Amino acid sequence: MKLDAAEVQEMIANDPHMLLVDVRSKEEYDAGHIPGAGCMAAEDICDCLYDEALGERGLDAIANVRGMELSDDASAIVLYCDNGERSARATEHMEAIGYVNVYDAGGLAEWPYEVVTTDEERAVAAALAASDAVAVQGDAGCGCGHAHAHEHSCGCGC
Repeated sequence: MKLDAAEVQEMIANDPHMLLVDVRSKEEYDAGHIPGAGCMAAEDICDCLYDEALGERGLDAIANVRGMELSDDASAIVLYCDNGERSARATEHMEAIGYVNVYDAGGLAEWPYEVVTTDEERAVAAALAASDAVAVQGDAGCGCGHAHAHEHSCGCGC
């Protein structure tokens, strides 16, 4: 099934169990991709003859990064590439080997929303990790005995 960019954007915003997969090469992915997408080349997808092999080849790892198990948690798998040819081929192959929740989002050329490079995503992740570390260090010395995130909402007064 083919989805347009607005449908994909809505799924990204509202479905935390959706896997977004860029089926271009790793180099193309690194140069610019939809935020939150994983990468598994269409050739690797189409080389798999059964669904378990597809998970072992890369889809399980993409799900794990999102804190999910592919077989248990993924509600939908949405594929895209640069112009829609590889994603259409990979979607068709996945359907042929038994996937029922796979969708073709076409090409990144048609994507009107944000695109990020892998380096930009890494920089954002590092900044978030650094801010979380500061928050944990600040909370570690309060002595109230409660686990805190960024705010003290337990009423301990520290």
